[in-house]
Amino acid sequence: MDSKESPHRFDEARASEYMPRRDLVKTAILLRQADPDALVTIQAPFGPEVMKGDFYVVASPDGAYGAARVEFEASHIEIGPQRWIKQSRVLAYQTTEACLVETLLADGTLEGTVEAHPRDWIVRQAAGEVMVIEPERFAERYESGS
Repeated sequence: MDSKESPHRFDEARASEYMPRRDLVKTAILLRQADPDALVTIQAPFGPEVMKGDFYVVASPDGAYGAARVEFEASHIEIGPQRWIKQSRVLAYQTTEACLVETLLADGTLEGTVEAHPRDWIVRQAAGEVMVIEPERFAERYESGS
């Protein structure tokens, strides 16, 4: 892949709707911040993550990651103490070639670029966040929305 190529942006025309698997239960703990402007850095499986304001620490098989409180609560239902299931659909498609993908936060802020490989899924969450997910992880998390 040429490092000078233009980053790939989410292509809604290629996307289909997928729903989260109802059997995927997440463990998440809310961390309330005394200072809403304080920045907290956590080491997520995909690298350092800077959180601002109240956020959830979400357990995953690869390690914990952060999720902003507003977006997490808008896309998940609490089914028990610290147990959540995702309820919002995503738009996604598989890439057929290696490319650099612009990953975005829910507010549209450019988070960075991630290398996607053939068969990786390019996903846009309901709140607008764009990410790259490996095929095996995508199959564990989502099913066809039709």
